[in-house]
Amino acid sequence: MRDPVAAIVAAESSALGQPLPPEALCADVQRVALFTEAFLPKVDGVSRTALLTIRHLQRSGRKLLVFAPHPAPSDIEGTPIYSVPSLWLPSYPETRVALLWLPILWRLQRFQPDLIHLFSPFTLGFMGMVSGGALGVPVVANYQTDLPGYAESYGAPHFAPLFRAILRYIHNGCTLTLAPTPIVLAQLRTWRFKRLRLWGRGVDTARFTPERRSAAWQARLRNGRDRALGVALYVGRMAREKHLEALRDIASDPSVALTLIGNGNYLPQVKQTLCSNGRSAHFIGHLLGDDLADAYAAADVFVFPAVRETFGQVILEAMASGLPVVAADQGGSAALVQHGKTGFLVPAHDSAAFHERTCQLLTDAALRRRMSAAARAYAEQHAWSAVMRDLEGYYAEATRLQRRRARMRRC
Repeated sequence: MRDPVAAIVAAESSALGQPLPPEALCADVQRVALFTEAFLPKVDGVSRTALLTIRHLQRSGRKLLVFAPHPAPSDIEGTPIYSVPSLWLPSYPETRVALLWLPILWRLQRFQPDLIHLFSPFTLGFMGMVSGGALGVPVVANYQTDLPGYAESYGAPHFAPLFRAILRYIHNGCTLTLAPTPIVLAQLRTWRFKRLRLWGRGVDTARFTPERRSAAWQARLRNGRDRALGVALYVGRMAREKHLEALRDIASDPSVALTLIGNGNYLPQVKQTLCSNGRSAHFIGHLLGDDLADAYAAADVFVFPAVRETFGQVILEAMASGLPVVAADQGGSAALVQHGKTGFLVPAHDSAAFHERTCQLLTDAALRRRMSAAARAYAEQHAWSAVMRDLEGYYAEATRLQRRRARMRRC
């Protein structure tokens, strides 16, 4: 059986397209240490962005040192991954929280990085931020996980101010913080985060395309619900913060074939919500690569009720596949979906609104075609090569800022 981690690496790496030309690279950054708060075999926005950044840096000839919570693969295409001892959360077993591991500093001192890059920093990222200060190297940090929002979703809103304070301390200790959307960037400003820059995400428009639409995959998504007007698709983790209960009215409507792709610890509860009391939803499980692209293309509408996303990579994949999107009007979804043009934004948690807009798209073929074309056109503007070119620019800026700080200290 094929190594599942190798399968994920192969499926994700093709998204980068052609390597950037040498003149687009930051020549001052040749050795990079990466700290990622989530990594393979877990697949989420943090781990996927970290993986693609690793592959970009590998292709550009950089030397890498990567730290990730245990369990993690021992290497990615020859780059060693140091698995840091971690604890799992009782209410969220998919997530590992890295411990403060002192050997990190020793390994960094031996490696002598030119730059440290943090992905959704928390405990592991704190070590990276402190190490950057000790070594006198620039630290770039991605803001990718809405921990204060997660605290509210998991019934612990009293922890939200504490999480905001911790994250503000870590990010303000870094040279630059990269926010994925203008909405998140504005939110971080109100929380008094400093030195913010916008760094979005890309999509592989060669893989995710309406041209992959096939009768075979349409039948698989419908799963015998042939009387339905069309397929409403959800792709993502089965987790409490995704608020999939907002799809219950869609699941109750026999004219809509609701299909969900993904796995997660909350799957039993989601099935209970969407497959009881006469509701009918179909669950396929986790898909990768061409299978996932085929599934997107075979659907008719994409539904995404999550409200705590900082970006929403699956929305961009769905749009590249020509799907109009019905999403909650909060978080990353609101930054990606152009209401009335590429889809509809509806009030968060409003099951009736999700149902109404989904039915509108399924019954109005002209509207669906128009939004499908607009969604595809929007996705075509977001190539991963352009995203990595922007990252090289931020590496260069962080290096300049760090040198300026060093000169000011000497004066």
